[in-house]
Amino acid sequence: MQTLRVIDPDEKGWNDFVTPRASSVTELFAWSQILQEVYQIESHFIAIEESGDIVGTLGLFEIDHPLFGHYLTTSAFSNDGGFHYENRQVSDRLVTEAKRLADELEVDYLLIRNRGLELEGFAVDKHYQTAILDLSGGADVVWKERLKGKARNQVRRGLKEGFTIHSGHDQMQDFYHVFHAHMRDLGSPAPGQDFYKSIIDHLGDYAQFIVVRDGNALVAGALLLEINGTAMNYHTVALRQYNTRCPNYLIYWEMIKGSCERGNTRFDMGRSEMGSPNIRFKENWGTRIVGLDYNFYLRELAEIPYVDPRNPRYSLPIAVWKKLPLFVARAIGPRLMRGLA
Repeated sequence: MQTLRVIDPDEKGWNDFVTPRASSVTELFAWSQILQEVYQIESHFIAIEESGDIVGTLGLFEIDHPLFGHYLTTSAFSNDGGFHYENRQVSDRLVTEAKRLADELEVDYLLIRNRGLELEGFAVDKHYQTAILDLSGGADVVWKERLKGKARNQVRRGLKEGFTIHSGHDQMQDFYHVFHAHMRDLGSPAPGQDFYKSIIDHLGDYAQFIVVRDGNALVAGALLLEINGTAMNYHTVALRQYNTRCPNYLIYWEMIKGSCERGNTRFDMGRSEMGSPNIRFKENWGTRIVGLDYNFYLRELAEIPYVDPRNPRYSLPIAVWKKLPLFVARAIGPRLMRGLA
């Protein structure tokens, strides 16, 4: 007999079921602890049990922000995931319960992020894609057989430029500084340093921080998350003034090579908008492009919300943000990020 319940965040059963199925650490209970600690975001974890064993889970995060609305979403601050089930009957029950919870909480909408899954009765947004690089065979095979010639040439250029590469949790603060500088220049808010400290505290060796330096100057930075053979590029940036010297290609190759050395077989380059320069950059690496299906249950909205820098309504705020001093952007950014899950 199947039973449905909302389970306690500290319950071991959730991670026992989810961990071997997870394609990202953002599906683990530890992620909910990070978001509660940093952003005070409440989580709702739904499980289906059969004969005492969990056979399906759905993790939802409740966002309530004065600018970006009140909504429920899976995989907050991530690409997709957080929805696991053993069969269609279990899947349907989880979705039904999620919709019931959305009605009870009176949110504007419910969002279930996935790939290759369009839910009946939901509006589906296909704006986003990710790029997957096959790492099987190791770094030498990837370099010789999978990377396109342009990517190899750009990596070689970066290697000749005399940059140094540093990795470890002790690089977190420098990563934070280069990441914030880049995001301010793009006109986008970014998480505070406490977010990355919390990632270290709760995720430990699941997380790798990497920075590239030109002498003492910070040039590029990345945060890589790894689980079950999948390495996911969570954040990667390179300062624009160094573009001609290819540190962006260098840091991607460093992530790919290190991921191979640690036994990963897939490199997920993360979400980008379809047709964007970012997705074209990722295609240069010989990746397979995978569509992301964002399923919206629209309770109070007439259409799917388009919270993205390409939306013309954000052009003025972005222009203003680019002119902010860094210390101001760092102070305000995390407050905005809370609503951009």
